[in-house]
Amino acid sequence: MTDTVTTAAAASGRVESRAPSIVSVTPGQPTEQLQVEEPTEEEVQYPSGAQLYLNVGAMLMVCFLHGLDLTIVAPTVPSLTNEFKTVADIGWYNAVYGIVLSATNFFFGKMYTLFPLKRVYIASVAIFELGSAVCTFAPTSNVFILGRALAGLGAGGFGTGTMAFVPRSFPLHKRPMVNGMMGFAQSFGLVSAPALGGALIDAFSWRVCYGINLPLGGIAILVSIFFMKDEFSHPDLALPIREKLRRLDPVGTMLVLPCIVCLMLGLIWGGTKFAWNDWRVILLFVLFGALVAGFGYVQYRQQEKALLPPRIVKNRTVLSMALYSCCINGLLAVTEFYIAIYFQGVRGYTAARAGLLGLPMIAGLAITTVVAMLTVQAFLLATSILAPIASGILTTIDLDDSPAKVAGLLGFLGIAVGFGIQQPSTAIMAALPAKDISLAVGVLVLGGGLGSSGFIAASANLFQNRLSVEIAKYSPGTNVTNLENHGLSDLRNIIGRDRLKEVLFGYNEAVVQTLYIPLALGILTIVGSIFTEVKSVKKRD
Repeated sequence: MTDTVTTAAAASGRVESRAPSIVSVTPGQPTEQLQVEEPTEEEVQYPSGAQLYLNVGAMLMVCFLHGLDLTIVAPTVPSLTNEFKTVADIGWYNAVYGIVLSATNFFFGKMYTLFPLKRVYIASVAIFELGSAVCTFAPTSNVFILGRALAGLGAGGFGTGTMAFVPRSFPLHKRPMVNGMMGFAQSFGLVSAPALGGALIDAFSWRVCYGINLPLGGIAILVSIFFMKDEFSHPDLALPIREKLRRLDPVGTMLVLPCIVCLMLGLIWGGTKFAWNDWRVILLFVLFGALVAGFGYVQYRQQEKALLPPRIVKNRTVLSMALYSCCINGLLAVTEFYIAIYFQGVRGYTAARAGLLGLPMIAGLAITTVVAMLTVQAFLLATSILAPIASGILTTIDLDDSPAKVAGLLGFLGIAVGFGIQQPSTAIMAALPAKDISLAVGVLVLGGGLGSSGFIAASANLFQNRLSVEIAKYSPGTNVTNLENHGLSDLRNIIGRDRLKEVLFGYNEAVVQTLYIPLALGILTIVGSIFTEVKSVKKRD
């Protein structure tokens, strides 16, 4: 029986690409450049049985926690601002997570080509758990930010590891379905954060929103320790440890982190702490450009020994899907962040009620993600057409709209995004041989991480600027600085009844203008959709 699957940038039933590997004949001897062919689909013996599916279950749990952690900040922002008495750090709570995730995913991608998947994966989940523990017990805003950085480091490792596990464990025609399951688990965590977070905040505390990762992640670690069997093998795993360390490209690795930090600092500080034409902001962007150029030069010189071999970056599918992932993750993150502020800060709803109003978005995304998985169709264009429409209508919300209208619009957006959110990783898995998956996923994760954290930082910048302007417009004479030094939930306690309505109009207008960012990102996804190859994958008898 032949199953035809239309995916973006898919490949035929046989793996055609042959990536050269450098192997060492004898430890301590000079390495030789050898052309090593990977086995075809028919020759590979994939793992099976209960152990395989226990591992899949554990990975699904970790994917859910990863998705939850990406957006759980949104419903906790009002509580965090009340706890730490500042709104100045809200951009950092998500940004630092994305900075570390984006800056280390190339490193982890290379790690998975040189070291056993099991060891790197378990270590990554353990780091994520440590970060979650720090966030749970953080006494100050700065300690909380440190915890988010550690969690981002772990997420960068296991996110790439999950994508490397699927092609090593399942034949090509099954990968879209398994990858869809992983993506659905992460997406479910992504969009369930408002509802789950709201319930946990009202029942316990915002700290439980991060503490929930500890027992669930612990179970996943135990399952992986006892049941994960990394049977995939290729010549690079046999390299001497000194050669492996050299292949990790320490120069390239050291260039990535400051590169991402310069970009994020420029986005966060520009227009808020410093003017856009301030020499410090300009210097940050100049340094960013110089570091990108330096990283590119090092990769070009190193070629196959580089942290990110140039042939991976030149792949049309990899580039277009990285752009698509950047836009769609940015769209979701910014929308959830500011819809939470709209419900809790502007409308004054409890965290639990705000979470319930976000359930339609969860349902919409879940339904279309499953449809895309079961029919295994590439719905990239469907998302590119529908997501801008949904985001555009969301910019019409105001202070007097019924909650049902806003919930319905969120449901429409969930449906629109669900069609295409998982297709980038499916395309990467189908387009490249198993050995290169972790490296290509590194590019994809970089795009998604920059999209989420970068646009959260940019939106925080825009929101704070517009907040001052709009409150001055609707409520002249109000001390905006005083408002910024209090939590969002305290707004009604520090503003007199005579000015409350006007101030809320200003907050609402600032939220609406910030939501133009998701609208622009939705439109930009069309570039990734159009420039991705569309081929047919067939299971051959």
